[in-house]
Amino acid sequence: MGTGPRYYATNMSAEENLREARRDVDAAITVWRNVIEERLSDRIECAILKGSATKPWETPADYVPVISDLDIHIGTKGGQPLFPQTREGFLHSLDTTRVIEERFLELRPHHLHIPRPQVVVMKEDHGDWLPETTDEVVTLYGETPLKPPEPVEHLRARDLAELQSLGPLLDRLPEQVIDRIDLEYYRVLRMLCYVVSPSPVRALSQRHPDPKHLWTLNRTRVIQLLEKNGYNELAHSYRDYYAAGWKAFHGGFRDNEAMRHLIKLAYLVLEGCYLAAQGG
Repeated sequence: MGTGPRYYATNMSAEENLREARRDVDAAITVWRNVIEERLSDRIECAILKGSATKPWETPADYVPVISDLDIHIGTKGGQPLFPQTREGFLHSLDTTRVIEERFLELRPHHLHIPRPQVVVMKEDHGDWLPETTDEVVTLYGETPLKPPEPVEHLRARDLAELQSLGPLLDRLPEQVIDRIDLEYYRVLRMLCYVVSPSPVRALSQRHPDPKHLWTLNRTRVIQLLEKNGYNELAHSYRDYYAAGWKAFHGGFRDNEAMRHLIKLAYLVLEGCYLAAQGG
């Protein structure tokens, strides 16, 4: 079944880590494409891949194993659940994870990591999640539905609303970390990592003349634009967050001090984005 993830392969350079991670991601995409066709096509109309896995990687900020994910959006036939809401549906779903793992290990027995999928079943009110062009995503199954061109001001307003919603999240975090230790820190990280990644882009969209273009950029380019637009402290925290993510990954996410540092940087990124939304 393979050698397992090389969490402690810290002897590799950053370039080697990224190269191995890319090979893992490419293998996982192949596996997901085939498994969707074979095991889920009776219920699915389309499946698309978005996010960092589809973009070029220039520096370690562009992808961090486990913290970054395979962002898979699925549209089902008639808006039905992805699996029947029965015992058989549950067992089929759980068994599908086994099939995905086994096939991935066949392709990448000496992998750096098994890419973490984030599967989102789209509903009728999720039209904003669709791309305007097929160039924005990777099609895994079916025909990619497109949304009408979104007015720039509508996108900016949506981004601003997301930034403003960070306030209550930041207020809750002190009580949400006080009783955490060991693996519990990973639960906090999972709660934050999907919010951290897009927030600096949303902050930039309030100033940038082409906010749609921002969403096509990898994080290396986003960090450069943050610095160019005067968000130096935010850029520093954002870059450090992903560097700390690599360190936590190589420690198997079991080094408590590394995890505390990572979660602190996540907070600083979110706080910086929230202050930017307030004009700070």
